[in-house]
Amino acid sequence: MSNPSVQLRETILVLCHSFFHDAFRLQKPVDVEKFKIWMSLRFVANLIIERQAELPEGQPFAVTSKQVFESFSQKFLGDNPSDKLKEAVEILHNSISVLEGSAISKLSIDDSVFVICDTLFSRSNYEPVLVSDIPKKVEKAEEFYRKKDPNAVIPYHIYSAVEAELFLRGKFQDLSTIVDGRMKIGDASSQQRKINK
Repeated sequence: MSNPSVQLRETILVLCHSFFHDAFRLQKPVDVEKFKIWMSLRFVANLIIERQAELPEGQPFAVTSKQVFESFSQKFLGDNPSDKLKEAVEILHNSISVLEGSAISKLSIDDSVFVICDTLFSRSNYEPVLVSDIPKKVEKAEEFYRKKDPNAVIPYHIYSAVEAELFLRGKFQDLSTIVDGRMKIGDASSQQRKINK
């Protein structure tokens, strides 16, 4: 029997720089595995936008650090971005919480997301899930914690894009169906534009 005084933690996604860079460009040369990862990242990005639209203002579903987001946006937009690219970055920026501050701005890109995860886990009612496709991210997180305690364990999940998609599909089944429908419509529209050219 569950204890009514124990409040369930809200899931919050913490986005590593690999999430942004890989979600918005398909790595080349393309193979089946890279395409699968890219599709999972697209799903996660679209679910973030849909989920954030459901939540009350001021309640984030996904967060990252300012240096992570700026690193992505500068590379993604380049020197002469189109209005469409600017709009994509703006929509994403408005759908996630980009954290900044004097303490966090002094950290590396890796440490900034670890600090965000650690703070959310220890000082809030959130259950952070770090989304990263960097193979050594778990090792880096372990090093981060073991600086303070040699026996420390990472207190939150670190999921790859594919793992994050599976987790979100299990947790938000109805929303996943909506996202799938919108992605199919978007893909169909894109194919139609190519045909009409």
